[in-house]
Amino acid sequence: MSPARRAAVAANKPSHLRAVLWDLDGTLTDSVRLVVETMNWVIAAHGGPLLPYEKAGALTGLPLDAMFRLAWPDAGDDDVDRYRVEYRTRYDAVAVPATRLYRGARAALRDFHASGLLQATVTGKRAADCERILRGLGIEKDIDVYLGGDSAPRPKPAPDLALHAMSRLGVAPGESVVIGDSAADLAMGKAAGAHTIQVLWGFSRAPLPDAENSVRTWRELRAAVRALRGAKPGILGRRGPLRS
Repeated sequence: MSPARRAAVAANKPSHLRAVLWDLDGTLTDSVRLVVETMNWVIAAHGGPLLPYEKAGALTGLPLDAMFRLAWPDAGDDDVDRYRVEYRTRYDAVAVPATRLYRGARAALRDFHASGLLQATVTGKRAADCERILRGLGIEKDIDVYLGGDSAPRPKPAPDLALHAMSRLGVAPGESVVIGDSAADLAMGKAAGAHTIQVLWGFSRAPLPDAENSVRTWRELRAAVRALRGAKPGILGRRGPLRS
């Protein structure tokens, strides 16, 4: 039986939530705009056509190669490698210092951790970059495992990254929830057999098909997680506004 099939079978077994798998850009951090701006900075430097926010933002979390090939479909591997290096240099210098958590994210992460939930990142960014960003924002103690696009063989929407996170945390798919803002996040979670919650404050502002639940505020997110966990009212229930 394939890993994806095993995940789907396990997800059908009743179990309480034990792990939260977080996307980063547009979910924990208000940074989709920074990704698009950095991408267009590199494209402009090489005389390419700038990508509309709607088009580039929809690919946030996917490998950089896919985004660059929107501008240059026939780009060679050497060119894409060079663009990737330039992107990361610019992102480190400009975007990382400007990255902020959504207001409500810090409290949710800390409360989930304090309640005994395991937490991991499943971002398209490199794992080390994700860890550096979140450590810089002062929440490193609340994340148990930092994983990124370089942590699994296939990127989102394949289930590999979510399945790897579950393996590292020692949890089953039915004990896990993927929280994200994009179609790729939710498709990954569904393919892995996990529960899925879409946040509507990131890139996608309308409910997507692969989301079991869609939430507009951190209060709604806490309630959705509490319901999956079977927790009593009041646990994980602190209110938090939407944005920082």
